[in-house]
Amino acid sequence: MSNIAHKTLAVVTVMALGITAPALAAAQNQAPATPPATVTNEPDPAAVQKVADAITAAIAALPATASEQDVEAAISFAVSQQGQSAAVNVAALTYLAKQPGNQSRKVKNALANALSAARRGLSGTGGTGGAGTTAATLGAGPAIGGGGVGVNYTTQN
Repeated sequence: MSNIAHKTLAVVTVMALGITAPALAAAQNQAPATPPATVTNEPDPAAVQKVADAITAAIAALPATASEQDVEAAISFAVSQQGQSAAVNVAALTYLAKQPGNQSRKVKNALANALSAARRGLSGTGGTGGAGTTAATLGAGPAIGGGGVGVNYTTQN
């Protein structure tokens, strides 16, 4: 760029700033005096209650002989079927985990595991199992199969 072009650009820039600065000041003076609405990150209480009710129903539908893993899977499935956000699911699970009453140890543990998985962003029955949620541990075992043939290396008694 030539020296004249630099000077012309500088003059145009100064002129543009001189025109826009008063316009911006006037716009700021005309801004409403009320503060903008605050956005809350709190989940919808009705959605939280809906998820909590679904979890409670899923637990109640299980037989008394259900294992802790069965309870956790039922909780995770009930949560996933509601299609709510992670914040709603965590709030519902937290609410139920804090409820006093006669929850069995396996229900309390299952709620704690499901809550831990929800906090980590895991959902559905694939998120169950506490620390063992990697693909390797979910598929681990002695079974080998393929092509309609399977071998499980267990003794036949």
